[in-house]
Amino acid sequence: MFFFKNNKFHKSYWKLFTIILIQITILLSDGFSQNTDNKVYLTLQGSISRALQENNQLKSSYYGLQKAKWDKYRAWTQFFPTANFSSRYMHIDDQTLAERDFRRYMPPELQAQMPQTVFQESYYTAIDVSMPIFNGVLLNGIRIANAGKKTAQKMNESTRNNILFQVINSYLAVLKSEDLLQLQKDFTNLAKLNYEKAERQQLAGRYSENELLFWEIDYQTQQSSLINTESILRTTKSVLTNLINMDMFTDFEVESTIPINLLNEAEKFTDLSNNEILQMIKFSDDKLIKANAALTASQSRTKLSKLLYKNTYSSYLPNVNLSYTHAWRENNTLELDDYSPETYMINFSIPLFTSFQNFSNVKSSYYEYQQSEEDHQNQMDNIRFVLSETANKIIDLKTQRELSKLNVKYSQNNYRIIEQQKERGLISNIDFINTKLALQNNELTDITNQYDFISAIIELNYLLGNLDEIIKTD
Repeated sequence: MFFFKNNKFHKSYWKLFTIILIQITILLSDGFSQNTDNKVYLTLQGSISRALQENNQLKSSYYGLQKAKWDKYRAWTQFFPTANFSSRYMHIDDQTLAERDFRRYMPPELQAQMPQTVFQESYYTAIDVSMPIFNGVLLNGIRIANAGKKTAQKMNESTRNNILFQVINSYLAVLKSEDLLQLQKDFTNLAKLNYEKAERQQLAGRYSENELLFWEIDYQTQQSSLINTESILRTTKSVLTNLINMDMFTDFEVESTIPINLLNEAEKFTDLSNNEILQMIKFSDDKLIKANAALTASQSRTKLSKLLYKNTYSSYLPNVNLSYTHAWRENNTLELDDYSPETYMINFSIPLFTSFQNFSNVKSSYYEYQQSEEDHQNQMDNIRFVLSETANKIIDLKTQRELSKLNVKYSQNNYRIIEQQKERGLISNIDFINTKLALQNNELTDITNQYDFISAIIELNYLLGNLDEIIKTD
């Protein structure tokens, strides 16, 4: 036994076993520590990065851009020659063979001199090469494909900016809901304390049943508001998870404060005068189209529609094609061992009458082009209206934000005074509740104004194409 315990092999075995046991313990502890905290923490930059990589609309827009690139390549390949290899095998019955073989009507001496042209089993093989020399539709197709690629690029940029705007707004909405929820929790806890205190007062005979019901109603009202705020938070989180393509049931948290770059932007607008803010939205049509990605995409679609309209006139132009055929004459053997004729052909065609098909196609494309022009102008008018509305909203919220801060400060001071007077029995419960509700409403308004002000600034920068400068994306 003593020898076994001191055996070197036995010592190394126990040493190895100890190391393995320690490693397993570490792995298990890491696993348990991960299982206890599966919460995801999102920052604004992290949400934006994930949206740019995972959002389904952006992926769809990217694939549309790739399709447009290949459409351009395809338009060029229409002018390249095409080659086809064809082979045919045919078997006919005896009666048909006899009827087709005209040599049977000739004298025997001539039958031997005439080549056989009809076979019961026959093979035919050919190589055909063709290439367009002139085709108006194909020529315009290159211009259309180039315009289609540019349109897809602008649409991709517009979709990206729109998703960027939605992610920032949704992130701020989550922050806003969490701040409102925390405030609502504080007032609900306060209402609970007041209700419990009223219960003790009622048991001591100092409060009537109606006075207790008064405090209970206040508590139930705060609880109802709390539940509503929690529902709003869940909704805003669902919107954000949908935009960044994350499972909507994922438990996640966001930063507890508004990102510093957004606060800096808010401060910059706070220092601007109302006239300076209004001057920011005064653009000529060309400058507005250049600044706004959605308008740029709309203009590209209009140009593409115009090219499609002009292309319809190509149907009146002649077409010229060159074709070449190298064939092996039909015979009764699979080997290519017979005479092989070569054929060159230039085909010229011009439409003379198409039952007004071309004319109706031209008219249809023309009105489609006019429709796109009107849609583009309507979109420009709408964006100008939204710009004006957003600028006015910023001006209004800038003033309201200052007012709400003063109201909160006044309500807090007033609440402290009323609370002290209530403890001494100098005021009624209704006056105390009204003061508390005034403080609560002013604080809710202040939070709402703060986030709405920043959201309005984000919207203005989105419409002016400046979002990337604010959030510093790559």
